[in-house]
Amino acid sequence: MEGKRVAASPRPCSGRRVVAAKRQRVDASANCVRKLQRREIGTSGNRAFNITNSQEKFRNFQLQEEFDTYDPKAHWFLKLQFLKKRSKIIEIVAARDIVFALAQSGVCAAFSREANKKICYLNISPDEVIRSLFYNKNNDSLITVSVYASDNFSSLKCRTTPIEYIRRGQPDAGFALFESESLKWPGFVEFDDVNGKVLTYSAQDGIYKVFDLKNYTLLYSISDEHVQEIKIR
Repeated sequence: MEGKRVAASPRPCSGRRVVAAKRQRVDASANCVRKLQRREIGTSGNRAFNITNSQEKFRNFQLQEEFDTYDPKAHWFLKLQFLKKRSKIIEIVAARDIVFALAQSGVCAAFSREANKKICYLNISPDEVIRSLFYNKNNDSLITVSVYASDNFSSLKCRTTPIEYIRRGQPDAGFALFESESLKWPGFVEFDDVNGKVLTYSAQDGIYKVFDLKNYTLLYSISDEHVQEIKIR
């Protein structure tokens, strides 16, 4: 099954800030022949060619807007101290006119590309650590996969929130998914956007279940201790 998998293990948190260095401009006189020549007979081989190619690929990219997930004034409701610290962005999801940015600490913020400002945070519980995001195009909603301090970060909890409610600044208007499943390690949840399916594995029961990504109804379950991998085509 080709998709996005989230395993039920706590993610280490750090408050490291990463700043990109200024990229030097590539010599405009360099042409394709010289690049191919350097790639074939140069001492540095393909590595130098790939670097030069990457530099030219992003040469015309221009910064349009900057967003910051860190806001000390808005983090008063968070219970865990590491959620209140600045940390690097590990995941960015774009859904229509909204951009979602997930920090390594577990804080997720939604930004409006039209108003160029922050809409809200997706953490609706003070001890919620968001592990991953998935934009469900089938029903125009955002699925968050989280762990909680009250549960000792041991199991995954999924929640879906319609994009329209997030646009209104109402992240708590969503509802929980797969509540019947015990997604503790080594359990997992996997989203397959191509086939429109969700695969869960409950390690406690040893059961794989496949859900419809459109309405989250259970399609079928597989119970076999010898199953090691499932693929949907």
